[in-house]
Amino acid sequence: SFKIALAVATVFSLSQLFVGHKSAEVVAEYQPAKLAALEGHYDGSKPADLYLIGYVDQKNNTTKGIAIPGGLSFLTKGDFNAQVTGLNSFKPTDRPGAVNFVFQTYHLMVAIGMFLIALTLYASWLWWRGTLFSKKWLLYIFAFSVLLPQIANQVGWYSAEVGRQPWVVYGLLRTSHALSQAVTAEQVLFSLILFTVVYVILFILFIYLLNKKIKHGPFDNHNIDHSPRHIEMADSL
Repeated sequence: SFKIALAVATVFSLSQLFVGHKSAEVVAEYQPAKLAALEGHYDGSKPADLYLIGYVDQKNNTTKGIAIPGGLSFLTKGDFNAQVTGLNSFKPTDRPGAVNFVFQTYHLMVAIGMFLIALTLYASWLWWRGTLFSKKWLLYIFAFSVLLPQIANQVGWYSAEVGRQPWVVYGLLRTSHALSQAVTAEQVLFSLILFTVVYVILFILFIYLLNKKIKHGPFDNHNIDHSPRHIEMADSL
C-alpha cells in the first residue's frame, strides 16, 4: 500500500544523510581532489565552505554562491576551522578538468535527496494527522517523484566518474593509460549505443507499467463488495 511505501521511503531517504556523510569521509581521505571538485574548493589554506548553490569560475579558480562557512570542514574534520585540501594543491594534470560540471551534478543530486526527505517527512506528518489522502496535489507530486531517484543516481554517477579524473585507480593508474589496445573506438561506440537502446526500452516499459498501475488504482472494482454495509465500513476508514 501507499502507507507502507511512504514508511519505507521516509526511512531510506533519511538514511541517505548518514550514508552520504560516511561516503564523503571516505572520499576526503582517499580522493581529496574529487572532494575539492565536488564543492569547488580551491584554496586549502583556509576553512572549506559548504555550498548550497553556486557556480565554479574555473578561469579564476573561484566559486561563487550561497554557502555555509566552514561547512565542508566540519563535515569532513568535525571542525569549522579545519583546513581541507583544495584543488590548488594539485597539479592541473592531476585534478578534474570539468570542475563546474562536477560541482553542478553533485549539488543536483544532493538537492534531489533533500527534496525527497522533505517530501516524505511532510507526507508522514499528514499521515499521522489523518489528512494525507485529502491532499491530491501532494499525491500527484509523489506520482512523478518516482523519477527523481533515477535522476539523482545518474547525476551522482556523473559527478563521481568525472570527479575522479584523470585517474582510473586514484594516484596509480591514469585514464589515458588504461585504454584497451584491443578494443577499437567503433566497438566502444557500438556497445554504448546498444546499452542506450536497451535502457530506453526498459524506461519506456517502466513508464507504461507505472501509468497502467496508477490508472488501475489500488482496488479491483470487479471484486469490491458494493453492499451498503461494506460501503459504510469503507467510508469510515
